[in-house]
Amino acid sequence: MERDDERAPVAAIERVAVVGAGTMGWQIAALVAGSGRRVSLFDALPGAAARAVTRMRTELPPVIAGGAFPPGQVDADALVARVALPDTLAAAVGDADLVIEAVREEIATKRAVFADLSRLAPGAMLATNSSSLPSSVVADVVDAPGRLLNLHFFSPVWERPMLEVMGCGATRPEVLSAGVAFGRSLGLVTATVRGESKGFIINRIWRAVKRESLRVVDEGHADPEDVDRLWMNFFGTASGPFGIMDMVGLDVVADIEASYIAVATDPADRESPTLRRMVEAGRLGEKSGDGFYHHPDPAYREPEFRRGKSRPE
Repeated sequence: MERDDERAPVAAIERVAVVGAGTMGWQIAALVAGSGRRVSLFDALPGAAARAVTRMRTELPPVIAGGAFPPGQVDADALVARVALPDTLAAAVGDADLVIEAVREEIATKRAVFADLSRLAPGAMLATNSSSLPSSVVADVVDAPGRLLNLHFFSPVWERPMLEVMGCGATRPEVLSAGVAFGRSLGLVTATVRGESKGFIINRIWRAVKRESLRVVDEGHADPEDVDRLWMNFFGTASGPFGIMDMVGLDVVADIEASYIAVATDPADRESPTLRRMVEAGRLGEKSGDGFYHHPDPAYREPEFRRGKSRPE
C-alpha cells in the first residue's frame, strides 16, 4: 500500500543538511551555502565539522575570487555564516528539505546512517553522495524510498562542477526532477542516469581505467609512472590514473574497488595486490603524504616527467 507521504508534493529545497564533514562533505556544504541556502553540517566524529569550517575559511577565498560561486558571493566569511554545526544528527536534519549523506564508502555504515535519517528526517528528500553504491542498497531501511536518490558530486566541486542524479528504483519522478533542478541551481552540469548503473556514468568508465591501470602494474608490465606519463601525453591531461588515485585517497579507492568486486561476475575482477600493499603500509596518497607519489610535490607535476624523466624521490 502506498503511504501518504509517498504522494506528498516535493517541497522547494531551501534547507539542506550534509551528513559527513570529510573532503566531499565540507565541499558540498560550501557549494550549497554559496548558492545562498542555509546548511547544517554534521559529523559523528568530534571536531570534524569544526575542522571542515576551518578549511572553508582557509581554502575558499581564492576559489571565490576565481569566480566559482555565484555573483555577489564575495567572501568566505559570508558563506561560512550560513553553515550551522548542530551537536546532534537529529538537530541537523530535523527540518531539512534535503539531506545529503557523505560518509565513508562502506555499505554497513551507509545503511546505519540512512536508518537514522529515515526516522529523524521524515519529511526530507534523502540522497547519498556515494561514488559507487546505488541508493537501492539502502532503500529497504528507508520507510519511504520514493524520496531516496543518488546525488553524486565530484571533488573538488569548484573544478568539476558536475552532478549525477540516479533513482533507487522506487524514487518518485518528481523527486528525481527536484534533484536535477537542485543541481542546476548550484551551477552544476547535471546528468540523469537512466535506470541503475553501478558507478553511474563517469565512475563506471573511470573504474575500468583504474582497474586496468592497476592490473598492468600488478602483472609487472609497467610501473605507475610510465602508465601515468603515457596517459598524460596521449590525452593531454595534467595527471594520470595513479596520480588521480593518490588525490582520491588509496583507502577510498580500495573501498570502492571492494564494492565492485563484491558484485563482479568476471573471475578476473579481483583485488589488486599493489593497492592492498599500499593501504596496509599506510601509503594513502595526498592525505598521508605518500602514495604512488610523494606529496605535496608529486613528480608528475614536473615538466620533465612527461618527457620520460623521473626526478630522484
